[in-house]
Amino acid sequence: MTSSKDIKPFSKPACASITLPGSKSITNRAMILAAVSGGELEIKNALFSRDTIIMADCLKRLGYAVDSDRDSRSINISARGQTVPNQQAELFVGNAGTAARFVTALCAANKGGEYFFDSDEAMYKRPIKGLIDALRQQGSEFEFVGKRDCFPFKMRAGGLSGGEVQIDASASSQLLSALLMASPLAEKKTKVMLSSGTVSRPFVEMTLNMMVDFGFQCKKLPDGSFEIGTKLPDTKRKAYFVEPDATAASYFAILPALTGGAILLEDFANCTLQGDLKFLDILEECGLVKIHKVTGGALAVKAEDLGDKDLKSINFSDISDTFLTLAAASAALKEKIKIEGISHTRAQETDRVSAMANELKKVCQEVSEGEDYLEISPWEDTGKALENLNGPVDIKTYADHRIAMSFGILGSADIFHTGRPWIRIEDPQCVSKTWENFFDILDSARESSEKFRIVAVDGGAAVGKSSVSKAVSKMLNLMHVDTGSHYRTLTFALIEANLADADEVKAAEFLSRIELGTSFDKANSYSARMTLGGRLVRDEDLRTKAVNERVSIFASMPAVRNFLKDYQRSMAGYAKEHGFSGLIMEGRDIGSVIFPDADVRIFLDADEQTRAQRRAKEGISDSIAARDHMDKSRKTAPLVCPQGATLIDTSNLTKDDVIARTAAEICKAI
Repeated sequence: MTSSKDIKPFSKPACASITLPGSKSITNRAMILAAVSGGELEIKNALFSRDTIIMADCLKRLGYAVDSDRDSRSINISARGQTVPNQQAELFVGNAGTAARFVTALCAANKGGEYFFDSDEAMYKRPIKGLIDALRQQGSEFEFVGKRDCFPFKMRAGGLSGGEVQIDASASSQLLSALLMASPLAEKKTKVMLSSGTVSRPFVEMTLNMMVDFGFQCKKLPDGSFEIGTKLPDTKRKAYFVEPDATAASYFAILPALTGGAILLEDFANCTLQGDLKFLDILEECGLVKIHKVTGGALAVKAEDLGDKDLKSINFSDISDTFLTLAAASAALKEKIKIEGISHTRAQETDRVSAMANELKKVCQEVSEGEDYLEISPWEDTGKALENLNGPVDIKTYADHRIAMSFGILGSADIFHTGRPWIRIEDPQCVSKTWENFFDILDSARESSEKFRIVAVDGGAAVGKSSVSKAVSKMLNLMHVDTGSHYRTLTFALIEANLADADEVKAAEFLSRIELGTSFDKANSYSARMTLGGRLVRDEDLRTKAVNERVSIFASMPAVRNFLKDYQRSMAGYAKEHGFSGLIMEGRDIGSVIFPDADVRIFLDADEQTRAQRRAKEGISDSIAARDHMDKSRKTAPLVCPQGATLIDTSNLTKDDVIARTAAEICKAI
């Protein structure tokens, strides 16, 4: 009996850091190019999945030395020459399109070799004819066990003669990539011409770029053909680093659009080879998320209000692996969408167009299917439409890893606002094809998002503490506390009591009689406010000239700061009691005194000129230098960047940049 997995929704906004697996497409291309080029190569950050394990096994059966280390995510290939070592082999390619096509072309280059290819039954229906026809032109012969031009078959390799060769790659770009990567082993220069167009063109660009990177002579000609030289690399690569997988990134990049919050995609900002990177652009263009590059090479993806933007019609012909991600998520996005350019995906792991239509009909108001498109109309309120469910909706995966992962992300949306699971994934193990621990990562991301975090944000005047902290509080469901308003409130009280010029002893005696409380209205703000004897002081009364002139003086008094310490620390408990995901408190001694053990400590800074300009825009003309001197020189809790805190200089950053960097630090805190 096939197992299943209920997807537990996110009860809090997403707040997690994701380490993506290496790219399957790059890992398998690197293995083939290592074999073609000869020598020894270490593939770093390699993906370990069913598809890449199948590729490695095929190369072993062909006589290449393959040493894999899953713990260090490395694969070592030793080619010992530029020809396939074994003249005969029985090869199993599973349902791995890259292994099926790439290994077939590699074997064809070994003139006189005889190879038997078998696969999963699903591969019997997947396209390979275009490549077989091209290899026939080059001299190879094929004997088919079942249907002509399909797996399984026996190949008598005729070598690659080179010269002009035509290929029909309209069904899959992998057919063209396979021929291109094997062509350096041809007897003479090869000119590969397309008899028709091809889909997923970015994958062909990936192939060419990697071939150049490995030292092969290859280029795309103005007429759309490809020229591949026979000169093998003079200097063999010793190592190759695999980029994190862009298709895998699509699942977690769209997650904040369904759950709110933010996700940090580690080490992903500098990826360049993969066409599926365009999916992130689509998410931004649709107004679903905002994406920022942050320190350390990561991308911070944060939820964005959809507003009036229309998801309309999007063509996925170049990045078809990601269409399933948006299609599944659309059930919770409340916007009608048409996805086009996907007819070729009917011949992938399954008929992906029909499969997605069948499963989406279980959770959407209407789904229309055409040969090349899906048009999806979600319910205006998915939770209300499905509230009478007796249990989770069973999602059939058709043994397709991308269907399983896409609906896993959809199930993360808390449509009932109760944490009740509403999506059940059948055969979740099918994700092992490309990301075997996907559901473990998704569970960890949810658990991370539910963790209560205390965030301390410190810095001097006009560095952006308040605006950034308020924005982050709303994004991540954190209760915001501005301790500057605490000091303004006490200063107002002292002035109102005619103690504007009070010394520290008188101020302390007066404060001891004040009853501090907290006011909060989550419907209008995520900020908690201090009350005096149940009274909430108006904002305009806290920004008067008299308060502005005296607040820094009172704030420098040890008695005043000590008076507030316990109250400020109590805000963490208050935030928990009121259902927040955490607390973000800003001030000048939060990370050093109030919460020295905070989960996240951030210190914002900016140059004096920038800060003065910001103060002027607020209508405040006090001296930044004088204020800094007072903050930094006071005896009690002087302004310092706490040891171990993250320093962010906001001088040349936009507000959104600082928000993204702050959110990224919070996402990393587990």
